Order: sequence, then C-alpha cells, then structure tokens
Amino acid sequence: MLGLIHRDPEIRSLLTQWMEACRPDVITLEFSPYGYRFRKSKGAGLSEKVRKAVEAMSARGRPIDTQALGDILAYIDLPPEFVAASGYADDRGIPLHLIDMDLYSRTRLNQMDELVSWDNLVTLTCGPRVGDAGRQRALARLFFRGGVRLFSYTEEMHARDCHMRDRIAELMAHPCAPRVLHVCGWQHLADPRGLYAPLDPTKVFIHDETLRL
Repeated sequence: MLGLIHRDPEIRSLLTQWMEACRPDVITLEFSPYGYRFRKSKGAGLSEKVRKAVEAMSARGRPIDTQALGDILAYIDLPPEFVAASGYADDRGIPLHLIDMDLYSRTRLNQMDELVSWDNLVTLTCGPRVGDAGRQRALARLFFRGGVRLFSYTEEMHARDCHMRDRIAELMAHPCAPRVLHVCGWQHLADPRGLYAPLDPTKVFIHDETLRL
C-alpha cells in the first residue's frame, strides 16, 4: 500500500518511481469510477467557469490567491495519482482498478456547482491561506514516527476501506496470485480497525520512504 497526500505537486514523479520499484501486476486506486466519469465529462467546463469568474474578479480589482485557485482547479481535474497510475498501467499493459465507492463520490461531486458559484469562489480565492500539503506532511510524520494520530477515522472511511479491502482481496485470490499495488490517501494506512491486516500489506508513505508500517 502506497499512501500519499492528495493533490500534492510531487505525486506524479514520486508515484512513478515507486511503481517502477514495485513492478506490480495489478494496480488499485482510491478513486471511484463515478469520480472519473464526472471529471471526464464535466471537468473542462467547470474549470472554464472558474477561470472566467476569476478573470472577472481580477477585472474588479479583487486580489486572487493563486494557491487557493490552484487547489480548486486541482480538485476539479483528474487527480495526479490517477494520471501517473493510468500512464504506468498503459505502458506496462497491466490492469488499473478504480475501487473507491461511487456513493460518497457522487454525494460530494453533485455539490460541485455550488462549490464553484460566484460567492464561494470569492470566499475561497480571497486568501491568504495555508497550503494543506504541509499540514498533511506534519500530521503524517507525527503518526508514523510517534504514533500520534491527530485525525479522525470516520464511519465513511471505515465503509470505504471495507469496500476497497474486499475488492483487493478478490484480485489477490486469483489463481495467478498477482502482485497488487494499492494507492491511497495516507490516512488509510492507519487502519485502526485492522481491515487490511488479513492481506498483510507493506505500507509506505511515499513522501518519506523512511515512514513505513
């Protein structure tokens, strides 16, 4: 299991390096089929809507926090871990399975029009703000190095992990016993209820290879 910080700018290069090192037969990804379809069909239009709104704000003299804007556009776009994993899978001729639950993805993405409304964009891009990647790195290091868990493991995460664990187990049960590489957000590595334990995974935080479980 490779844990990462979602939408971190280093993901594509780091994940590619790890896939090259692991040489999996199958890749599974914490990304839902619905999330993929939504971004493919509506992502370009939503991004254009955001850009036009930001241009209008700039024309009115409103300051724009470029980092916040980048985070919004990254959320709308296909995630970099998908881009890296799908590129690697295509090059190697191996399967990539999107195994997260559609239910929760649909609930969030169906609110996208509200997220990119004028009022919300004014609020979200007015800045300044602190980037989430640095905060996530700090939380991860506290957890991996000191066992300090400053994040909650929700019932939603539990349901999704059960679903993803079952999908991975199905793939591993194949007679050919494929080498499965699962890519997910780093907080799923915590697994406080031991859902992944029967699969006996090696867990790595890809942003710091010394941090493993």
